[in-house]
Amino acid sequence: MGANPPLLVIVQDCETQFDAPLYAEMAREEDFALRVYYTQTRADATDPELGLAPRWDHLMGIRYPHAHQPARGLVDTLRLFWTIHALRPVHVLLSGYYPPAHLLLAILLRLAGHSIGLRSDNTLAHSDFAGWKGRMKRVLLPPILRLYHCWHPVGRAAEAYLETISGVRRPVFCFPYAADNAWFSRESAPWRAHRAAWRVEQGWGEGDFVVLGVLKWHPREDPLTLVRAFVELRGIDPRARLVLVGDGVLRGEVEALLKDHREAVLLPGYVSYSDLPRWYGLADVFVHPAHTEPWGVSVNEAMATGLPVVVSEGVGARLDLIVPGESGEVFPVGDASALAERLRRLAASTELRQAMGEAARAAVAAFDYAHTRQAMRAVLDYADAR
Repeated sequence: MGANPPLLVIVQDCETQFDAPLYAEMAREEDFALRVYYTQTRADATDPELGLAPRWDHLMGIRYPHAHQPARGLVDTLRLFWTIHALRPVHVLLSGYYPPAHLLLAILLRLAGHSIGLRSDNTLAHSDFAGWKGRMKRVLLPPILRLYHCWHPVGRAAEAYLETISGVRRPVFCFPYAADNAWFSRESAPWRAHRAAWRVEQGWGEGDFVVLGVLKWHPREDPLTLVRAFVELRGIDPRARLVLVGDGVLRGEVEALLKDHREAVLLPGYVSYSDLPRWYGLADVFVHPAHTEPWGVSVNEAMATGLPVVVSEGVGARLDLIVPGESGEVFPVGDASALAERLRRLAASTELRQAMGEAARAAVAAFDYAHTRQAMRAVLDYADAR
C-alpha cells in the first residue's frame, strides 16, 4: 500500500450525534487515514419531528478531518468529485444514494476507477413498493445498488434489503449506527448509584419502578402507545413511574393522557445529548415504541448503560440487538396492552431486570466503535486487493 496509510473517504449528508465521535476515534487510527465530506449543512436546522434544533453539546471539541462541501447541483458535485479523485483514496464510502448528488458522485467515482461502497439503513419492512412509485423503485433500484463494489448496511435487515432488491450479493462490511458504549456506561454509572436517593427527592419510593422513554413526540415514534401502556401498568402496579424525555407535536395529547397521573410522571422536555446518560442511569427499563424506525440508536445507548429494553416490532435494531426474553423484549406496533404486560413482568422481578440488563450490555458490545473501525480496516484491505 506504500509508505502512506491508505485513505478512507466518507461522504454523508450531515454530521450526526453518533457518527462524529466515531470519526474522531477513527482519525486517531494509525493503520489508515480518514477524510469526511458533508454535502449538506443542517447543524442549526430545526428537526421537523421535534420542532426545534437538536442540541449536540457533546460534539464541542471533537476533532477529525472533515469539510462541509455542499453538493447542490452538477457543478458542486463535479467539484467534490475532483476533490476526492485528487486524494487517490483506497475506498470511498457513500451514505445513501440520496440526495441525487450522492448517486451522481458514486457514478463518477466508479467510472474513474475508484472503489466505492454504499452505507444503507433501508429495510424491506420500512419500504413502500405499492403503486406506480413502487414499480418504478423495483426497476430503478437494482442497477443503483449493483453500482457499488461493496455494501455497508447498518444491520441484518438492511443487508437483506440490499440483497433482495438488487438480486445480487456484494461483499458486506457492516457500518452500524453505534453509540459510544464506553461513554454512556461511564457517564450513567454515578446516576445509577444515586438512583434510590433521586427517587426520594422526587417524592417517589426507593423501590418504585421507573419506565424511561427518550423519543420525539411525533406519530412515527409513537409516544402515545408508551403513555397508554404506562397508564395500564399503573392500574396493575401503583409503583410504576414514567420519565418521558422529549418534545414534539403530540405534546398536548401526551399531557392529556397523563393528567390523572402527574404525581407519577416526570416530563423533562428535550434534553442535551450530554444529559442523556443521567436519565438512562436513573431508570429501570427503557422503551422505544416507534411505529417505523429503521434502526433506533437510543436502543444502543440504553443497552450500553445496562438497561433492559422493550421495543416495538417497528424498531429495526431489535433484529441485531434483542433476543426476546434475554437481552430485551419486543411487542407488536401500537399494542399498548402487550407493552404493559411486558413491563409488568419486568416490574415484578429485580433479578429479571438485572439479568436482562447484563445481557443487553453484552449484546450491544458487538456494536461499538472498535468493531466499526475493524470493519473499515477490512474494507480497505478488500479495496486494495481488487
